[in-house]
Amino acid sequence: MVEYKNIAIYYDMNGKLIGVPCGKSPRHGDNGTVQLDIFYELEHGYNDDELEFFINKVFDACYTKIPIDGEPTAIQNYTKKRGYVAAVKGYQYMSIYWSKGHGYTFRPMQVDKKHKGAFMAVKGQLSINVTKHNKHIPLEKGALALAFRKAKEIIDETNLS
Repeated sequence: MVEYKNIAIYYDMNGKLIGVPCGKSPRHGDNGTVQLDIFYELEHGYNDDELEFFINKVFDACYTKIPIDGEPTAIQNYTKKRGYVAAVKGYQYMSIYWSKGHGYTFRPMQVDKKHKGAFMAVKGQLSINVTKHNKHIPLEKGALALAFRKAKEIIDETNLS
């Protein structure tokens, strides 16, 4: 059983979401991951049920493909742009982690103004704990959507300042 998964969610100015699952990195050892060349889209106007289904579908695709070392990044393939800076221009980004025994962690990212085209973590992160004494507790309906919306709000507010 997989003990750790992470996904990337990019979104554009129109609110369209692009979900990218991660898989084992061929060059970063046992704990390294890389975004896979698999994309899920969710158009703006989604409700909480659609958002949670989308997030879970992206998580389900983690580790379903073996990436080829040296290929362009997943977002470059999605946008069909040559460089990473060009590929992420106009997008915002968050990482969502899941680990067995700890649950979900939403990590809002902001554009790093010092390093053109890069993202850095916004101070603080949102966590949803889904374990209690190592026993799995199902998430309440709407919990993933609420955490996503809070992380998105943090990103949007941070990038405006």
